[in-house]
Amino acid sequence: MPANIGYATSDASSPLAPLEFDRSPVGPEDVLIDIRYCGVCHSDVHQARDEFDGALATTFPCMPGHEIVGIVAETVAKDVRFRFVIDNATLRPAGA
Repeated sequence: MPANIGYATSDASSPLAPLEFDRSPVGPEDVLIDIRYCGVCHSDVHQARDEFDGALATTFPCMPGHEIVGIVAETVAKDVRFRFVIDNATLRPAGA
């Protein structure tokens, strides 16, 4: 699978910078989304700076952004909402 490019911080004081990474294979519960747009909100900035404690402690590299819009690129999921490869997809944070 080809490498992908995202923007990430390498530590709590680093600015966002391009990061090449490999995706995990798409599993039976997964949907691969070709991300077209991604919002980065203030909570993402706090996460990238490792300003949350406990269960929300940051693991680096940190690639912030959780408000995602894209197109389904691959799926083997049984969920019929994402059965077709060209479907539009919007992801929301948990609880939204």
